[in-house]
Amino acid sequence: MAEDSKNKVVIVTGASQGIGRGVALAFAREGAKLVLAARSADRLAQVEEEVHRLGTEAISVTADVTSEHSVQQLVSAAHKRFGRIDVLVNNAGIGKVSGVESETFEDDVHQTMQASLFGMIRVSRHVLPFMRQQGSGAIVNMSSVMGGKSFERFGSYGITMHGVVALSDALRQELAGTGIRVSVVQPALIATDLLRAVDEKEMPLPFRHMTPLTPDQVGRAVVSAARRGTPRVVLPRVANLLLLGEAVSPRVGDFVALALSKPLFARLIGMSDGTTYHQAIGKPHLA
Repeated sequence: MAEDSKNKVVIVTGASQGIGRGVALAFAREGAKLVLAARSADRLAQVEEEVHRLGTEAISVTADVTSEHSVQQLVSAAHKRFGRIDVLVNNAGIGKVSGVESETFEDDVHQTMQASLFGMIRVSRHVLPFMRQQGSGAIVNMSSVMGGKSFERFGSYGITMHGVVALSDALRQELAGTGIRVSVVQPALIATDLLRAVDEKEMPLPFRHMTPLTPDQVGRAVVSAARRGTPRVVLPRVANLLLLGEAVSPRVGDFVALALSKPLFARLIGMSDGTTYHQAIGKPHLA
């Protein structure tokens, strides 16, 4: 059953910018109380002020999800301030670009998994005892369409996002009957700084002509997933074509991915309005 988000206590990791900021503001508009976590105190303070202007409560906790002690302090601060934790949005993470044969690939995998997967496990493990005591709660894990279909040069990110989907599926089953729901959100390309340092020519083929989602769009989807307990959300919905093709056969998945790299096809299925990722984030076009 769908639940109102008003006065719910929501922890958002990676809340200082991008998706995390979009999620925090989306919950704030619903009247939720926010616990904002990230490594950048200055950026967190800015988001906290935005939340306050929307008329709801928020605290900022400078936290690094790769640190056990830091996560303990985050969860303790949230519970001490508000007395409960209703929603956890596991959003903190990084992205690396390198080929499998690259000398940096192993390290890229390690760093990405530490921040985006093991950090997620760590925060969830500390939040779950409070949710179990309450007999209710919602955990929303941020993955990607790359959690179902990896792309060249994004192997480290794809490996990690597959792990996030697997974690979410396992945890959802383990928590069945407890009143705690688990969702995983798998967006396609988003207009955040995650890939800002990636040249257009290094972007995965399916993403080169795709119009990115906005953080606000993703934020609204996360609020809905938490409220309804939707097990899996793919954004935009048409991106399910890629995941369905991959489920049928990797060759079919590769074919759909290649088709998405064609501007006309991307427009026809509604994944492009002509605006590219680099245009959306304001980065100069590379010829």
